[in-house]
Amino acid sequence: MKNLFRFSLVILSVLMVNVAKADDMELLVKVAKENNKWVSFATNESQHIDLTLYSENSEVLYEQRLKTVGNKFKTYDLSALPVGLYTLKMESPLKTMTYQINITADSAIVAAPVVKVVKRPSLAKEDHMVTLDLNGVADGQVEVDIYNEFNEKLHEDVYTSEAKVIKKYDVSKTPSRQLTFVVRTGNQEFSETIKL
Repeated sequence: MKNLFRFSLVILSVLMVNVAKADDMELLVKVAKENNKWVSFATNESQHIDLTLYSENSEVLYEQRLKTVGNKFKTYDLSALPVGLYTLKMESPLKTMTYQINITADSAIVAAPVVKVVKRPSLAKEDHMVTLDLNGVADGQVEVDIYNEFNEKLHEDVYTSEAKVIKKYDVSKTPSRQLTFVVRTGNQEFSETIKL
């Protein structure tokens, strides 16, 4: 009974450490248990995450789009994979994290992540106004196209890079139930749909 109680305390301590680390980072990936091939990740906020596992020669082995809610733990069993080097890529709207995972005969070893922060425009709706903030992504000319739910173009704008980085759109007179904003600048394109 004492051993079971100690074991429970160790498991609880490990979970608490994982949650604390997840609060500092948007995503945390680590080996779930010592000497095995299970990998877990944790996230501390609600978000969409695109998870992709690549082989050593960049072949996509697994893809999943996750919608996380609050503190979320997810565990994957990699024991079916042969010995080798794999890449786990996790993309959220604002960050891309890439982990190298080395699968050996009896364990999985996760390297420190390569983190890339993604700058992207943001949209916010308040009452009948939609505010577009370019968040510093302008690279030369900026094109903004607005489409309704039937993919009909309702509006288009072209701004120079010297233009204001925040634009407001009055949507009070549109009969549409949702609008999709497509922003193009440099060699990047971003789109986001706002429900009205």
